[in-house]
Amino acid sequence: MPLATLAFTICLLLTGDTPKPQTVSFKTSDGITIEADYYAPKPADNSAELKSGDAKADDKTGEKPVASADARNVAKHPVAILIHMYPADRTSWAPLVPKLHDAGFAVLAYDIRGKGGSSGGADSKLARQYADRDESLFADAWKDCEAAKKWLTARPECDTTRLVCIGASIGCSISIQYGAKDKDVKAVVCLSPGTNYFGVDSVAHIKKLMPRDALLIAPEGEYAAVTKLIQASGDKAVGGMFPGGRERHGTNLFAPDYRRSGEIMDAIIEFVTKATKK
Repeated sequence: MPLATLAFTICLLLTGDTPKPQTVSFKTSDGITIEADYYAPKPADNSAELKSGDAKADDKTGEKPVASADARNVAKHPVAILIHMYPADRTSWAPLVPKLHDAGFAVLAYDIRGKGGSSGGADSKLARQYADRDESLFADAWKDCEAAKKWLTARPECDTTRLVCIGASIGCSISIQYGAKDKDVKAVVCLSPGTNYFGVDSVAHIKKLMPRDALLIAPEGEYAAVTKLIQASGDKAVGGMFPGGRERHGTNLFAPDYRRSGEIMDAIIEFVTKATKK
């Protein structure tokens, strides 16, 4: 875990403000097991807890968990899927999760195929492909998000017709690509998007995503790609430029030593809250 993220996480733990995740797993349509942290939405007593063994059952069968009869009347919440940057992992979203949680979202942050809990082990083919930035791996990485949405759809507290995808770097590419395929994605938020990370053509995909909401945020030194994506969207996507260069790439915009981090996170919360209330 990057030091900035670790410091923020420790701070949250000490203040008791961080929601507790459940580690879950599910299979993609092409048979890859994805590991994720799931944060059930507030209020806690309105959320059906995972029973022990649910995640293991998913590992073996790839089937989504089945809601219990008494869980069917719980309140439905909008859902945020978080997709990390390269070479980070799902823990890089630690600063944003509590804010999404407080805003009433169910939150799922997963490891992209080939990384962390979704690697199949450090010596696996997937892990090598990820480390080598193999374009064939990233071409299919949208299927991880598809599987995440399918898993969330079975959760009685989740309204996956009010879904937002929030990505950083290559996670932006995956968010835009998946959003273009699924009309339930009401908004996409990107931190340091590119036009063609690892062979994923975000220029083509953002055209298909429109006219749904897209917020594209980047430091000044990386903003050229945002400009191109906004143009590709027909000027429908919204841009946000902040001070800095490559050192503020992706979720590094959330670093506690960056004075604009709170402003950026607040803008994200406002954007996705509005998008899921339309």
